[in-house]
Amino acid sequence: MKPRPHPVPAGFVILPPVSPFFRTLGKVYVRERPGQPPVYGLHVRPKHANRHGTGHGGFLATLADTFMAAFVHHQRREIGTMWTIRLGMEYKRPAPMGAWLECHLADIRREGAFVTVDCLLQTGPAENPVITNKATAVFKVTDREPA
Repeated sequence: MKPRPHPVPAGFVILPPVSPFFRTLGKVYVRERPGQPPVYGLHVRPKHANRHGTGHGGFLATLADTFMAAFVHHQRREIGTMWTIRLGMEYKRPAPMGAWLECHLADIRREGAFVTVDCLLQTGPAENPVITNKATAVFKVTDREPA
């Protein structure tokens, strides 16, 4: 018997795919609130599983990298293009099948042409989250041309 996915929490809406690769992740959601960074979420599905039936480590790293790039574009509007030059992942706990998994911005810093972002992947209720992963990415960035 397959585990039933947890419900999508209130305030989340489907995020349209930003690339063909992004589409392979399945339905991705975002919750935006004025003055706060967005929160991204999705359900851990069978296509995301490792051989143990939990979220595959490569899938979780992909999510963290993708969502941290989205945080940069949301928080730092002056940035045009960017690419990942370093990605670090800490695997704290498995992401269970069917779980609602959220990505939260922990910190963002810019030093010249480099932006460092930290995020947390978590499951469970907002009042008592379970951290599954901590991730850090360094992006090389170029600014948008002035309008």
